[in-house]
Amino acid sequence: MRKLYILLLFTFTWQLNAQQSDFKTISFKKADNIAALLEGKELNNLPLLAHNLTYKLDTDVERFRAIYYWVCHNIKNDYYLMVKNDRMRRKLKNDITQLNTWNKTFKKEVFNKLSKERKTLCTGYAFLIKELAMHAGLECEIVNGYGNTSNSFKNLKMPNHSWNVIKLNGKWYLCDATWSSGFIDESYQFKFNYNDAFFLMEPQQFGKNHKPLNSKWFLYDIQETR
Repeated sequence: MRKLYILLLFTFTWQLNAQQSDFKTISFKKADNIAALLEGKELNNLPLLAHNLTYKLDTDVERFRAIYYWVCHNIKNDYYLMVKNDRMRRKLKNDITQLNTWNKTFKKEVFNKLSKERKTLCTGYAFLIKELAMHAGLECEIVNGYGNTSNSFKNLKMPNHSWNVIKLNGKWYLCDATWSSGFIDESYQFKFNYNDAFFLMEPQQFGKNHKPLNSKWFLYDIQETR
């Protein structure tokens, strides 16, 4: 049976002609090895985890790579949590008061699962990436918007996805740890399967399947593509 990928049916692959080319002289091997050696570390002390992931690395891009690689190899996407949230948000979409109440309550559940079970949704992935980056002295933001593997956003009535932007050498770059980390299999269980394409992906490619609520996070002039 065809694999069920994170968030949506995720059956496409990407070329790696991404913004990683800005760092083609830098090897990520050391950063990846450090992240691998710290596999299974708990989330009860994020400053310490960020320090251990980054203090032996020389450049900001390597430091961010270690953080990103660790998150993508240690945090599971929770399919049932995703379905639960999607159903409630659809049910309450016309009642803004109840929807806001649900969002606040559900956020606590998301972060509780993240800290205790290392399971989460895109919101948790993006939050953890930002927090670890911040503790490593890196400027990182969460971007909220729409994610869709069909290259069309017409049928998406509500924002459904979150990802990150990271500033390196004075320039913003895009990444999506949720879609990098793995997939949901035919029995709805998460399987780690790292996809490097979403690490510093080229903005116009990223924009085909990510639509931020704030258009500045396209990181390119969307008028040029129309």
